[in-house]
Amino acid sequence: KMIVVKISITGIRWKLQYFLPLKTLVSTVHILVTHTFAFLKYIFIQELENNLAFALEDSVNVGFYSEV
Repeated sequence: KMIVVKISITGIRWKLQYFLPLKTLVSTVHILVTHTFAFLKYIFIQELENNLAFALEDSVNVGFYSEV
């Protein structure tokens, strides 16, 4: 189970020394997620071009993406 809490960094009283590492981590995760979904899109498009009977709906679901 996941819980998401949105609050400003200053609201949780982070120490200034952790701001840059946190920003770097968030940036890295964002890039990784963006590239992962772009790669998935490429794979699905290639599969659909090669096989029109490809069951895309079997892969496009919440369970699949939560595993990615």
